[in-house]
Amino acid sequence: MSGLRINISKLSEGIHHRSLEVQPAEIGMDERFADPVKVQATLEKSTKHIYLTADITAAGVFTCDRCVEEFRREFRTSYKVLYKFGFEEGTTPGEQEIVYIHPDTSFVDVAEDVRQYSILAVPQKLLCREDCKGICPTCGINRNRTTCKCEAEEVDPRWQGLRKFLEN
Repeated sequence: MSGLRINISKLSEGIHHRSLEVQPAEIGMDERFADPVKVQATLEKSTKHIYLTADITAAGVFTCDRCVEEFRREFRTSYKVLYKFGFEEGTTPGEQEIVYIHPDTSFVDVAEDVRQYSILAVPQKLLCREDCKGICPTCGINRNRTTCKCEAEEVDPRWQGLRKFLEN
C-alpha cells in the first residue's frame, strides 16, 4: 500500500485538493531519485465520474552525458485521468485516459501513474547544463572547469559529413 492512495469514498460533489508525498523507492523508482516525490492532486467529483489532475515534482542526482559529473535536477510533470463509475473495470486507451471503477470503490491509487510520468519526465540526454563542454577526448579533463592545451585531432575529410551528428 503506497502513500499515494486517495480516499474517494466520502468525497462530496465538487472540487477537492490533496497534497501527497512518497519516497521514490516506495513506488519503484530507482536510486537516482533521492528526494520525496510530491503530488498536488485536484479531484473534481460528480455523480458519474471523478476527474483527477496531478502535478508531480520529483528530483534526483544524475550523471551528465557529456562531462560525466553528477548533478541534481528537479523535474515537473502532470497528467489527467477520468475515473468513471461503472461496472466494467479497467482502462480504455484513447485521447484522455479513462479508468472505469466500481461505484463502491473507496480508494484510487495513483502510485503507478506517478512513477511512470516521473520517469518519462527525465530527458533521454542528461546534461548538467545546456552549454556543458564535456571532457577532452585526448587528456580527459572536464572542459567546464579548465582549458587544456590539447590540439584538435585532424579528421580524415571523408568523415566530415558525420561531424554534424556529433555536434547535436
